[in-house]
Amino acid sequence: MRLNKRVGIETIIVSFIFILLLVVWKIAQGMFLTLQHVPQGTPLQTSGAASQVDFGHVASGSGLMITLSVGGIFLLAIAYYVVRSYVVGKNKR
Repeated sequence: MRLNKRVGIETIIVSFIFILLLVVWKIAQGMFLTLQHVPQGTPLQTSGAASQVDFGHVASGSGLMITLSVGGIFLLAIAYYVVRSYVVGKNKR
């Protein structure tokens, strides 16, 4: 099997875009949750995000979760490369 350099570079770019979109989504979720949160015992704030948030948990970043995340991205990249190589090869015939 011969590797296609153009499809390989495209796969890397698509993978980075996917990771970037996931990070932006998580940031947007956090901002939305912070804006919607009203701490108990305080009057409703009408402007801006709270400066301190008293809900949620701190993710420890366990090795298993990081391994599964990296492995999942890697598998998605391989699947994308295989499908794109097949489509490009089929179009050349």
